[in-house]
Amino acid sequence: MPTYRYNIVKMVGDNTQTANFAERNSRIVLMLGVLVHLLLLFSLVFGFLNPLFDDATHRRGPAADFYAVYQAGQNIVDGVSVYERNPPSKVVPYSYPYRYLPFTALTLGQFFRLVSPPVAYALWILILESLLLINLKLTSRLFSNVEHQNIAVALWLMFSPYYLELFMGQFSFRMSTLFFWMMYYWSIGRHVSGDVLWTTSLLIKSNSILFVPVLMKLRKWKSLIVAGGVMIAFSLPYFLLYPDTIKPFARNFTAGLSAETIAGNQGFAALLGVCILRFGGHWVSYINEFAQNIGIMNEMIRIVLLIWTIVILSYSLLLTVRTSATYINELFLLWILTYFLTYKHVWEHQYVMLLPVFVLLFLRMCMQDGFSVPFKKVFWWTFAIIALPTPFIFIDKTQVLVDPEFYWTTAESLAFHLGKPLAVLILYSTLCVSLWKYGKRRFEMEESVKTVQVVAG
Repeated sequence: MPTYRYNIVKMVGDNTQTANFAERNSRIVLMLGVLVHLLLLFSLVFGFLNPLFDDATHRRGPAADFYAVYQAGQNIVDGVSVYERNPPSKVVPYSYPYRYLPFTALTLGQFFRLVSPPVAYALWILILESLLLINLKLTSRLFSNVEHQNIAVALWLMFSPYYLELFMGQFSFRMSTLFFWMMYYWSIGRHVSGDVLWTTSLLIKSNSILFVPVLMKLRKWKSLIVAGGVMIAFSLPYFLLYPDTIKPFARNFTAGLSAETIAGNQGFAALLGVCILRFGGHWVSYINEFAQNIGIMNEMIRIVLLIWTIVILSYSLLLTVRTSATYINELFLLWILTYFLTYKHVWEHQYVMLLPVFVLLFLRMCMQDGFSVPFKKVFWWTFAIIALPTPFIFIDKTQVLVDPEFYWTTAESLAFHLGKPLAVLILYSTLCVSLWKYGKRRFEMEESVKTVQVVAG
């Protein structure tokens, strides 16, 4: 055999071995993801993972968020406000306050009332697991390479905030799923399907309103008007019938972060609040004194958080205007990250809404273009920080319902609050750098092509 032929055959063989090795490793990662997911499900029954999480240790019990929807459904039957915290007919053992639009209580709340609260909670877990299976199938379609498919699917499976989502019976994973589906359908040109999904998400949890700047950039005026009309049609009659309910719902958006909601909060706003109060010497570790000084503490954090929110929102708006529509999915991801950096209440379970961010950023990395280069330096360790639990188990100091935030030193408080918000900030900054560097360049190229076409015409 001639030498050059031998070299070519050897190179092909080496490449095949490398590809097989990479695919085998990706299958190991996938199996690890399946194992982690099974552990999460078993822990719902046996509770062995609960000590890892503040929300599973020092809050109300399993299904507390889901029971809020169940109770709101009962309130409608009783002719009581869905936001009533002390209803005359209490049908659940405990719950958090109901904070959604009336739509969820009028639909899911009524549906689940057909069975007992524990059975309804079990059904909700099955629904979430079904949504996860659909997401896994959809994720596989995005990747032609088996190695990349396996890793992308594993991202969904080895994500500890999903355990809290199931434990609390929350609705954030449903929102995450709708985010993922709508971005998928918009990207393949099925705009009506994407628009319907976005409108549905507004009725369920309303935080998908953060996509409005991107939809305005796409000139989806009809979609925006229709979505607004649907929200009004499903909400206004109830608010007119029970006018006292407008204020409790509006408080989700009008009230800022307060010192009493820092405990357990995993948002960047809460991290700033912790730094301001603790390093400024205004944090009070005794509950009675805390209640007396709450007004002063709230005033200390209000201005700084307002400035921070204005800066982040302004920069996200600037990038949205400046960036080519070629990077429309990346702009959607930008606004999801903006939410985590600015919203007052970001709990650990809500990080499931970042799953589409990681899957689509991984897809972008697989394209091997210049845009994705910065993410290769930060993707995996930011995913690890957000996917793993916080160091809570090592700093939990109390067995009572009172949050351990009051007993922590500044270092312990930062250990709990710092990791996930900082990872979000790094992802946001990296995405901003890539959009700033490549987004406008593509925009300028498109404009140049249009100009040439006009001149040629």
